[in-house]
Amino acid sequence: MEHEIKLLKDREVDQKNKASGYETLLRDGIPLNEHFLALKNKFNNEKDELEKYVSTLAEEIKREEMNNKNKKHKIEILKREYD
Repeated sequence: MEHEIKLLKDREVDQKNKASGYETLLRDGIPLNEHFLALKNKFNNEKDELEKYVSTLAEEIKREEMNNKNKKHKIEILKREYD
């Protein structure tokens, strides 16, 4: 019970800290437009990185599928030779 109360208090503190982040965003003297531009740039950079990562993984999947196809073909040939 005490542990649950502590967890709830910690969660409340975390929520207050997140809310204060927005307040500091408004109080720092930098125009909101600048903040939005910075966030947009950050989003675009992360999006580009993730798209490159997805592309790399797709190429890796294709290579592995070709390797599997070649191995299956070799297995079929060896089965025929065995018979």
